[in-house]
This record gives sequence, structure tokens and C-alpha cells, in this order.
Amino acid sequence: MLLVCTALSLLFGSVSATAEALQPLPYQLGQGLYFPQQGLRIGGYTSIHYIDLEQHPTTLNVNDLSLFLTKELTARWSFFAEMEIDDALTITADDTSSRNANFDLERLYLDYRAHQSATLRLGRFLTPVGQWNLIHADPLVWTVSRPLATGAAFSRHATGAMVYGSIHAGRGDLDYWLFRDDNEHLNPFDAEELAFDPDGASLELHNNFRHATGARLLFHMLDEWVTIGASYLSYELEQPHHHYQLGGLDFTWSSRYVDLSGEAIYRRAEDNAIADERGGYLQAVIPLPHDLYLVGRRESYRTSTLEEVTTLDTLGINYRPQPAIAFKLEYNRGSNNDLVSPDGWLASFGVLF
Repeated sequence: MLLVCTALSLLFGSVSATAEALQPLPYQLGQGLYFPQQGLRIGGYTSIHYIDLEQHPTTLNVNDLSLFLTKELTARWSFFAEMEIDDALTITADDTSSRNANFDLERLYLDYRAHQSATLRLGRFLTPVGQWNLIHADPLVWTVSRPLATGAAFSRHATGAMVYGSIHAGRGDLDYWLFRDDNEHLNPFDAEELAFDPDGASLELHNNFRHATGARLLFHMLDEWVTIGASYLSYELEQPHHHYQLGGLDFTWSSRYVDLSGEAIYRRAEDNAIADERGGYLQAVIPLPHDLYLVGRRESYRTSTLEEVTTLDTLGINYRPQPAIAFKLEYNRGSNNDLVSPDGWLASFGVLF
């Protein structure tokens, strides 16, 4: 609660203006509500999920109620917070309940723009591994389900310091991230990082960092038609308490007729008794008439706790009448996947405010 109060004081503590000074610019869906005189932007997103998985009750779930607050403090300093209520309302054939609702400070950080190509970030932020984890909000990704390789082997959040930016390199641009996490001492949020989606997974693993150091590079070329990324992490998890090293590769390729993307990770534990964890996915998105997109994905994943490799096939339709609105319907089917991502139907409606 103290952190929430501190965040609000950063946003509004210096506001002594009258109501006339708080007039926003004209609103555009997906861009947030911007108050130029205060340097304040308010946005967010929400998503509703329909879940019909084998051996699980059919569920309608208000999955995310997320609020974004961005405040320009000075010419160089800015503040950002993402506050979220997960599982705000769950409806099944037998029950309607909000007992699983959970408040989470998803992100909370200060940015200092030291140079046009270097920004320092302090606080809680998304771990820069691969591309999916950095754009994970429901309206911005193509499927309801999340590929296992994008979060099963590491914590999706870090708490500490990061330097990031972009520089021109050869015939393209190079984005970079360097970060240090000290979650054991700095994290006041007490949020559990689950390796697998709790809506379908029976295998409960927790991926909270204790300490982590990592780097990521992303090269843009051919006028943004192609990106190639690489990630590296050295980290210690809270549960199970071991030290790991992880490497990852990712890419996107865009054309008029199809967009291809993929990520792959490999994780090795210092304890030789723990099996290596590895996997990845390849995804294709094909534009159709009337703002429809056909989405297909194949993924393979080997966890450190299961002996057999999990494979998953996803086929779905995505309807985007506007960039900030997404309706999704998909069917997932696989092998050796019952404990981590069961077969079944998923649908969602998401909107970015």
C-alpha cells in the first residue's frame, strides 16, 4: 500500500492546477487519455476469456483489468505503473465468483533518459527475454494461449536496474537491454510467478527470481521486414532454489501474404541432477479479408520435470476491427501436454484503452 501511495504522489503530488488545466487531448482508442499540461497519460486494457479444456470445467473469466499510468516528471525523468486485477470474475456452470481475484503491481519503475540511445530503468519491469514477454498484453498478441517457451523457464518480471536503448548498426538498428535483478531483497510485491497458465495447467512450478543478470539484443533490418534477437540470462530461482543459465533466439519475418515468428530457449542448471529445459515455437499469421487473420502455431517443449517432450498445435482466427481490439478463437491439441496445456478451445475479447 505504501508503494501505491508513493506512486500516486508522484503522479498527482505536484498538481495544484484547476480543473481547466486538466483538459485531455482528443481521445483515440488504444492511445490512452493524455493530459498535456500535466504530462500524464492514463490507459490500460481488459480481456475476457472463454476456456473449454479437456478434464476442466468450462469457464468464462474476466481475466485482466489493467490500468497504465505514465507521468513525465522532468525532461529526462518519467514514471510508469501498471496495476492489474487478475481473475476479477469467474463464471462456471455451478458458480459465479470473484474469490480468485488478485491485485498485482505488474510494473512499477522510473526511467531516466541519459542519452538518446541509453535509458536507465529502476524498479519492477518485464524480463527482456524474447519478444512475446515484452508485448504480452492480450490485445497485442495473436493467440489466447501463450507459447511455453516464452515464460516457463524464467521469471516474467525482474526487480532492479536496467539500461536499454537503440543504436544504428550497419544497414539496420540494434535494440539492446542489460539488466540486473535482486528480487530477493528489492521485491516488495510478493507475487508468485507461475511457470504455466493456471487456467489449464496442473503442474505448479514457481519461477520467482532471487538474483538475475541478463542481456538482450534485437536487430532490425530490411526496413523492419526482418528482426533477429538473442537473449541470455544467468539467474537463481526461489523455488526450486537452483542456479540456471538460459540462452534464447527469436525472429520475425513480415511480408504481404504471411508473417512468421518464432522463439527458442535452452536452459541448463548448475546441478547436473536437474534435466535441461528447452523448446520453441514457430507461428504463421495470414491476413484474410474483412480484418480477419488465420493463425497457426507449432511448438515443442521439454520441461525439467517431465520425461517426455510436449508438442502443441494451435489453429485460430483473430478478428481485429481496430488495432486496439481483438476477438480470438482457437483450438489447441497436443501430445504429452495434459499437465501443462491441455487440449481444448479458447476464446477471448481484448481491448486496449
